[in-house]
Amino acid sequence: PSPRAVEAALARADVVLVSGGNTLFAVDRWARCGVTSALRAAAERGVVLCGGSAGAICWFDAGHSDSMDPDWYADLMLAGGGAADPAYAVLPGSKPWQYIRCPCLGLLPGLCCPHHDRTQSNGVLRSTDFDAMLRRHPGELGVCIDHHAALVVDGSGNYEVLTLAGKEGSRVEGADAPDFSGAGSPAIWLKRVVDDAVAATLLPARGRLADVLEPATAIVEDLRVGAARGENPSDRDRV
Repeated sequence: PSPRAVEAALARADVVLVSGGNTLFAVDRWARCGVTSALRAAAERGVVLCGGSAGAICWFDAGHSDSMDPDWYADLMLAGGGAADPAYAVLPGSKPWQYIRCPCLGLLPGLCCPHHDRTQSNGVLRSTDFDAMLRRHPGELGVCIDHHAALVVDGSGNYEVLTLAGKEGSRVEGADAPDFSGAGSPAIWLKRVVDDAVAATLLPARGRLADVLEPATAIVEDLRVGAARGENPSDRDRV
């Protein structure tokens, strides 16, 4: 679509829901199609911006992304393969791809990790990989959202953590760090690098956003993003 058509569609929207998928491809495609500026205008207008997985991290400065998972590459999916195959299933440890730091829209500060308590097809617990990523990007605040948790931000600067009752997560009562034994409940953690070690703090259930999220002191781009764009280009049209 043309940038004008995108702007017109978003100007009529009350809610924008972004699905999961390949975050890097989506953000790059949005920039090409004029969606980025239209989304920023929608946010300023008070439109509800929401989503899960890629649709959660896209609103932050950057995200811990599976955009180098070839099952989410456009050509394969358009041919009915990969994640587009109705029989698609995530088998932990079956693929050797790597997570990357994906630059996003920057409407919220932070480096966001979705599915914080889950392991995907590369066999690496996302929390473990994210901690290593954060040490490579120590100027950023990590916002780590368990699979069954959500961060809700209202228009007045307040936030609330929502979770699904009865689901597993990384919070164990009385523990001061994430626990992945399966005995916990869903939560959101804030992570920072302190003396080259990652420190995790449980995000309170509600509060003022400005009290918990802070702008980055330094941003270092992930050099693997260029390789990811080469493997799954967003700058050409597909039929």
